[in-house]
Amino acid sequence: MKADWHEIFYLKPNGRIERWHKVVPFVPDYFTGILRASVEMRRGLHNYKQYDALFTNASVALFFSRVFRRVPTLLDFDSTPVQIDNMEAYTPGGPDPFPIANFKFWMFRRNLEAATLLQAWSSWAKQSVINDYGIDAAKVVVNPPGIDLDLWKPNGSKPARSEDQPLKILFVGGDFRRKGGPLLLEWFKMLNHSRYELHLVTREPVESGPGIHVYHNMEPNSPELLRLYHTSDLFILPSLGECFGIATIEAMGAGLPVIATDVGGTADIIEPGRNGLIIPSKDVKAIGQAIETILGDDAGRVEMGRQSRILAEERFDLEKNARRTFSYLEQIAAKQVVKRPVAV
Repeated sequence: MKADWHEIFYLKPNGRIERWHKVVPFVPDYFTGILRASVEMRRGLHNYKQYDALFTNASVALFFSRVFRRVPTLLDFDSTPVQIDNMEAYTPGGPDPFPIANFKFWMFRRNLEAATLLQAWSSWAKQSVINDYGIDAAKVVVNPPGIDLDLWKPNGSKPARSEDQPLKILFVGGDFRRKGGPLLLEWFKMLNHSRYELHLVTREPVESGPGIHVYHNMEPNSPELLRLYHTSDLFILPSLGECFGIATIEAMGAGLPVIATDVGGTADIIEPGRNGLIIPSKDVKAIGQAIETILGDDAGRVEMGRQSRILAEERFDLEKNARRTFSYLEQIAAKQVVKRPVAV
């Protein structure tokens, strides 16, 4: 199979659209991003008739349903507009006015109907397509994104810890507030002991303090970030809104027990009691109880970490899940003579 890749950018520094935005700064940034991505996708689909199949997970794909009706298309998604609109963390200004919400619903359903096959990242996203948009379940498959299991793996040489050394709790979330960082800090500051340390990776301005270590310049997949995972004892992501927590599956690959909130596709990631715990969102008390439960049982914590790695290998192997995606593309292109490349 030959494949072409067209990356969709939502920002192109010094591009014509971005320069135009500086002249009319009252236009919302998100509008400029949508316009830029739409232009990029249109360029990628300029010669769409040469392909036997198309693959896309770009949000602006909903503007190109006419193309998807003409060429077999695999539409990949982590959530639906209905799900995003129902998460307060994603819509701090309140839900869209009815005309806008109705237009988004119509456009997205039109796109779902035009695509040949729908690939959801989680059962949660799949159910929304079926229940909210009326799509036939036979048209929807679940295939989550994966991680490089050779990169994200446990550190076999983790040093032994003395009894007086604190246990390390790791949080990784660029959007600190939406990922529930303030709630985690609130719980930590109520502690009257020093048995734990917080290690926070975020791009937002969070201050360090006693037992609180903040990292602002961590690069994805960097040795420094991997070292943090390898030296931590527990990973937590108490998100207020989340579609699919990639950082959680990275932690699982690294062999950590994990705690996350009951939002988005978390139920497909964590098996409560096996590799971690799922807690209610916006619940500081539940955060503390879950942390105490896991870190208070050394043998149980180690076993949960071992199970995390097993589940990561079973469900989130990047190569295996990518091969499955290509298999789907071959299937939807099977009605055509495969002489042309597949666009992804």
